[in-house]
Order: sequence, then C-alpha cells, then structure tokens
Amino acid sequence: MRRGLKIPGIYVSFALGLLAAVALMLPNGCGDKVALPSDLPTPCYNCATIDTAYVQINPTWTAADGIAFNRPYDVCIGYDQFVYVCDTKNDRVLKLDDNGSFVESFSVINPVAITQDRGLDLLVVSGDYIAVHVDTIFAGTDSMRILRHSTNYGNAIYRKRHFGNEGFQVAWRADSPYFSTYDPLYQRDIWHEAEFWGIAASAETNKEYFLADFWMGILKFNGQDESVPPALVGQGVAVGKTSYPMDVYFYAIAGQNYLALAQGYGNLGVQIVSPINGAPLFTVGEEGLPPLVRLSSRGPKQIAVDELSNFYVLLEATDPDLGTRHLLYKYDRTGQKLLEFGTEGSGERQFRGPRGLAYSNGILYIADTGNNSIVRYQLATDIQQ
Repeated sequence: MRRGLKIPGIYVSFALGLLAAVALMLPNGCGDKVALPSDLPTPCYNCATIDTAYVQINPTWTAADGIAFNRPYDVCIGYDQFVYVCDTKNDRVLKLDDNGSFVESFSVINPVAITQDRGLDLLVVSGDYIAVHVDTIFAGTDSMRILRHSTNYGNAIYRKRHFGNEGFQVAWRADSPYFSTYDPLYQRDIWHEAEFWGIAASAETNKEYFLADFWMGILKFNGQDESVPPALVGQGVAVGKTSYPMDVYFYAIAGQNYLALAQGYGNLGVQIVSPINGAPLFTVGEEGLPPLVRLSSRGPKQIAVDELSNFYVLLEATDPDLGTRHLLYKYDRTGQKLLEFGTEGSGERQFRGPRGLAYSNGILYIADTGNNSIVRYQLATDIQQ
C-alpha cells in the first residue's frame, strides 16, 4: 500500500520549487584522465546531403506476435544483434530480428527501459504501478488538486539470464516509500516513491550497469546486482552533477569508455562523465567529445551515440530555448548541431511522446510511444562516412 502524500513525477516537483533529493557525493581523489578519440573522421559542416538528410525505413513496426504495440517505452539493440522492445502497457519485452520479425516474448510488469550486458543477460527497469500527476490550483486560502495525467516509470530492476529458461526475475527493488522531503506547501514531510527511468550496461565483461534514478542521480551496480560506490553524480545543475536524470548511456570510442547522461531539469541537458568515478571528463571549449548539450526542456530525454561520437537526443517535449519545434536532434562530437526534425503528430517525420532511442549499424530506432510504433531511420551520415 502506498503511504502518505506522494509527489509523483517531475511536473509537481518543478512546481513545488524543485524539492531537494538526498545528495550523492562524488568520491574523493583525482578523476581518471580519459584520452580523447584521435582517429575519428573530421566533422563535416554545411554538408546538407550528409549531416541533415535521412531516409525513413518502411514499414513502421506496429505489432509483434499478432498483438499491436501498446505504449512502447524503449528499444535497444543487444550485443546479440537482436532488437528488444519494452511493450510497456502489454507487460512484455519483445525480442525481434533486424527486420522486425517476432522471435520471442517475455512477461514483465510495466517495462520502461532495457539494456543487455556483455554476458547477454537482459536488464529491465520495471514497476507495478503508475504515478498520477496532479496540479494544485489556489483560490484565496483554499486549494484544489486537479488530475492532469499519469506517467509510467519503474521502481525495480529485473534480470533475465542468458543461460537457462527462467524468465525475468527481480534483481533489485527500491524501498517503498523511497525517501521523504519536507514540503513547505503542506508543512509536512512528503513521502516519495522511487522513479527509475533509464538503464545502461557496461561494455566490459564485469557486468556492471548504471541506473538513472530520478531522485538520487546515477547509481552503479555490480554483476551481483548490488548498489556499489562510488555514486557517479550528485544532485545539482553543475557539470558533473545531475538533476532528475532521465536516461544514461554507456559507450566506448577508440578503446575508451564514457558514460553520458540526460537530465530532466537544468540547461545541461546532456553531459559526459567517467564510468569509473562520475567525474566530468570535459570542460566547455575543450576539443573532442561535447562536454554537454544545452537543452532546457523539462521532461524526458533519451540519448544515443554512434561510432563517430555523434550524439542523438530525443525529447518528449519540444525545447523552448532552441528556437525550433523539433523532437530529435543530432550533434557532432564538438557539440555542433547537425540534424533536427520531428514535430508532434502521426505523419511523416512526426512523433507523439517518443520515449525510446537506440542506434546500431547506421540505423536509428525510435520508440514512438504515443503512436504505438517503432520507427527506423537510415541517416545519410551513416551511409556515406
């Protein structure tokens, strides 16, 4: 049973003045020095046919195993080269081949994010409830609470081991309630449920993985599904910290490992930290991978990185500071914007509340949640370089 008054999501937390979560401290000592990639092609600017063109791959995927998708929240390409889809409202994880043909289905309650480790185990962020968001409207000394919408998120990590025939099993579950803060509006403690949004497995064989914990930051787990130090980032809006992270992405370029994170608040929408200790790797103006992508959209963001260290950023809500009304952006490794498209809708180059993003072998995969589909794009950059 849920106890106390909850603040279930970013919308109320922003309205109440960004309630402070428990800070996660960076470890003591020097940050690891990570070498910048030195053998990547030079970025191509003003190359309209290369950096801004794309080709949609048809048909769009809308069903699997005879069942239509229902609010797919995430998509990932595994190390086994299969495509995995969190078909959230159907309470299942789908295994598809690269043509979208059905291979296998796994039962999971409310899966919202998925990754695969180098041992080919699947890790899913999942939960068994839906958060109800409310707005408070004041009239003199009185107030009334108005239901606005509901949002899926997870409160547990499930693992499906590659060997054996067992399905997904709970690997780690948050306490309920997760923690409390003092709310000056109601002049009492507010109990918060856990909100997990993204998960990323290490590319190493140690089976470590990272969790985007909306309230606490980026958490690190070992191969035994234990939360381990060091905590990667603390609460805040500065470089090397995060406020309300929505996604995390582990990747390797030129033999070096990086951890990118996207946050729901603050203008440091995307930044890069060390997967070893969470220290920021790059500063503004330094050449190489972009230290951050400045996005002010207060809402879910997803990220992916290709083999040339280009960043792809998917927004659920359009960003007010970019001067455009797009939902998908591409940046090169210096932080220069190369690609932008996607407006609200269900037509060509349109999405409705997209929530999942993956890249593999020149193909960009988007979980178009509101349109109940998986859309694929062949980017001209990936074709020609």
